[in-house]
Amino acid sequence: MINLLPPQEKQKLQLEDQKRLVVVLSFALIIPLICFIMLQGSMALYLLGEIKSQKFNLAQAKAQYQTPDFLKFKAVIQDSNRAMAKLQAFYAREIYINDVLKTISTLPMPAGLYLTDLFLVRGTEKIKISATGFAKSREDLLTFQKSLQADKNIKNPTFSPQSWVAPQNTTFYLTFEIFK
Repeated sequence: MINLLPPQEKQKLQLEDQKRLVVVLSFALIIPLICFIMLQGSMALYLLGEIKSQKFNLAQAKAQYQTPDFLKFKAVIQDSNRAMAKLQAFYAREIYINDVLKTISTLPMPAGLYLTDLFLVRGTEKIKISATGFAKSREDLLTFQKSLQADKNIKNPTFSPQSWVAPQNTTFYLTFEIFK
């Protein structure tokens, strides 16, 4: 196609085409921007309404739970929780005597040896046990000492020196430790 228009008219037509292109592109950018702003505004209004509604619900709940009966019940629950925490701490520190007595009762003792007294002292990680007993012979006491030393639960078994003096009918005194 041959354009026979003078150069001024051609320039004028190009300028009008550029103006139309700028107008179309500006509408293409402005319309989504306006839609985005309107969407943000509607979301803000919705959230403000929800916030006011939740504040109202919170105020009603606070008013409902500030009644004297509820406050009294709340105090009872808090006291019970404190008592439970104290009980749990108490039981965590306790020594279960059954485990200690089971360890002592399973010790192999000769037929002529008897324990007469047990005294337990609780430490942070161990239980110190003092025991007195009767042995018919020194050999029975020596056998018992070896079984104590062989037991992995018992640490530091110590007999008093007077335990070894009499060869027959000996009263002995013993200390040892059991770790938790």
